[in-house]
Amino acid sequence: MSYDLAVGADVGIVNRVAEEVYSQLYPRYFTGSQPYDAGGTPVTVTWDVKTAPVFDLTPATYSEEELRARFTEGGAGRFTQAEVAEYAAALRTSLDGSTFQVILHQVHITVDTGGGDPVAADATVTVDVQVSTSASGLLTLDPIKATASDTGHVQKVILDNVVLPAVLDQARQVLSGIQLPKPHIPLLDLSVPVPVIQPQRAVAAMNLVEHGLPQPPFPDAWPTSPFFALLGRDTVRRIAEAATAYLEGQTFPAGDSKDFGVGTGYYKATIAIHHVQCEILDTEIPTVQVHAAVAGSGSAGINWFWGGSTDAFFDLGLEPDPTVTLTLTMDGTTLKAKTDSVSSFDLKIYPHGDIVSVIASWVANALSSTLGRLVGDALKGIEFTLGSLPAIPIDVDPIHLDVTPTDLTLGRFGDDLSLQGDVSISKR
Repeated sequence: MSYDLAVGADVGIVNRVAEEVYSQLYPRYFTGSQPYDAGGTPVTVTWDVKTAPVFDLTPATYSEEELRARFTEGGAGRFTQAEVAEYAAALRTSLDGSTFQVILHQVHITVDTGGGDPVAADATVTVDVQVSTSASGLLTLDPIKATASDTGHVQKVILDNVVLPAVLDQARQVLSGIQLPKPHIPLLDLSVPVPVIQPQRAVAAMNLVEHGLPQPPFPDAWPTSPFFALLGRDTVRRIAEAATAYLEGQTFPAGDSKDFGVGTGYYKATIAIHHVQCEILDTEIPTVQVHAAVAGSGSAGINWFWGGSTDAFFDLGLEPDPTVTLTLTMDGTTLKAKTDSVSSFDLKIYPHGDIVSVIASWVANALSSTLGRLVGDALKGIEFTLGSLPAIPIDVDPIHLDVTPTDLTLGRFGDDLSLQGDVSISKR
């Protein structure tokens, strides 16, 4: 597997968000007007995006000529052919799998010379966008190029020098307000996200930090739900290990005394949990099992009424080693694990010498009911959060929206634990 954690959405969700952003921001954004000198003739160019942008999450492709042009236009002779080829290859690598297009299907353009009827036409403008990872680990959207269909009425020089730069600039302003945060998973260190643009699906892939950055090739198939998160077995196990680490070395003391007519019996003992290990079972919904060993020691004896005492020492252990089975459940956008069952075990006493018979059964029963219950309660009380999926904030003055995962259900996708559902869009 090329990732430990992946979060993704289909193009339908992306376009729902785009429609909401457009409706909230228009006409403050998506429109503009500016003067331009068209070969000595002063004109005013007005542009107006009449419909919401449509995201096409098909990875953009670039010809060798387009890539080489990035390093040769306006600087002929600055690089050798070998350098241009090297830089173009590096640029292709950086763009592969991280670019998509935003299409403005109806950009109404008006060119007014100040005399006579203005020239008006509609154009389709396509903006190429690259997803990149910021230094803080956020995924950011960076428009890198805008092209327009031939209107037949508006001169190409006006499109190239006025409309497209203006559209590109506003696209940067709007898209810069969308930064995709990493999921918050307690006690887990994740790499920065790596964007993966698949046909009509956008995915952020992450690894446990010790595994480095996710590397292609990435899967060709992802869940078909509008929104999803996939957790690999290593991720679930690591979270479980971190969340149950508190059990390691946890101790449980017990002690009591009792009058037996011939003297006062006593016992005292301490038992501890150790060798805590987590295992992920390959069930319909991956199940977490926690294994542990429990052992300790103590002493027991009787102080005779006529003087003196008889004492003995012993070792303790639970047999067989207890196993805790945890079930995974969703609580809103948070994945939780909680004890479902604890395997049966008995408390065994291994005396180093004879325990006086008058108190032997009392000590055995007391230790079993006390220490066995304390350990059992501790294991039955295991409950922890595996992680939560944060809302995606959209902040483009004056709007503030949250895109929040909803209706998440647990399942599996291949070998992964899957959380699949939809999103809601709300004002903040």
